Amino acid sequence: MARAPNHLAEIERFLDALDEKSIGLIEMVASIKSDVARSSFSNYKRFSDAGGDFDSFCILIEYRLKRLPTGPDRQSLDARFQSARTAHMARQLRTSIDLLGLVASATELPLGARDVFLRELRSIYALKNALSEPSFADGIEAGTAHDIELAEKILREVIERAPTLLELSMGLDGGSPQPE
Repeated sequence: MARAPNHLAEIERFLDALDEKSIGLIEMVASIKSDVARSSFSNYKRFSDAGGDFDSFCILIEYRLKRLPTGPDRQSLDARFQSARTAHMARQLRTSIDLLGLVASATELPLGARDVFLRELRSIYALKNALSEPSFADGIEAGTAHDIELAEKILREVIERAPTLLELSMGLDGGSPQPE
């Protein structure tokens, strides 16, 4: 039983660190939009990597939370974790939507824009599905609900236009298009 308080303290420290990571991601968002508008993806890459780190850290925290005995401490930590995760996913969804809009409105696409487009399309799909799950229903704000609907519209539009947006003539090995 002596181990439980240390485990609780560890999870609390992890959640504090998660909050700090979240603040860092928020601060990156403005620089990303500015960069992408200028056809640069350097801050986007940093944000994407930091988002991946955040998601990995969430897996670690979730695993630790599941090992705690059921009770008021676990409920409190679960609620805090769920809130942080929901806010992060909502922020990621909004950023992905904004980035797709910037890429779509660009008159000239820089090298790497297709990769950004495809990555953000996958991100929007995954986030829309995750945030639509019942476990997130209570934590969704009106703005995020609107973003989920917007994500669905974007996905429908992309699916309708997929043959013209994506290179579908690639060989089965994923290599270059085959000569005809």
